[in-house]
Amino acid sequence: MEPKIIRHGKERIQLNSLADLDQILSERFNLPVRPYSTDTRAALELVVHALEKTAFPHFHISYAESNAFPGLPYVVGFDKEKRTHAKTAPLAICHDALHRLRGVVVTIPGCYYWDIE
Repeated sequence: MEPKIIRHGKERIQLNSLADLDQILSERFNLPVRPYSTDTRAALELVVHALEKTAFPHFHISYAESNAFPGLPYVVGFDKEKRTHAKTAPLAICHDALHRLRGVVVTIPGCYYWDIE
């Protein structure tokens, strides 16, 4: 993992792998280490945990092929107006949960997602 940079009130972390992403999720949400970024069931457990622990819970997910985001068909949001597009549902859930609920923006080489502010 690269050093943490805090900018505009958000922590930004450069990760090296999906395993690093799973580790960060485990630490930030106080959950056991699981393959959240690659396993849909584990990612949905993260969703349930977040909804139970959030003051004003919200979650939406959809699958929509878009010319604007080719190859990023999954759209996820823990915020009513902001969302993340990703190649897979678990990856979208992981990125959006960290970003919206913990203020952590992660980047991983080769893992494609797009965040809409």
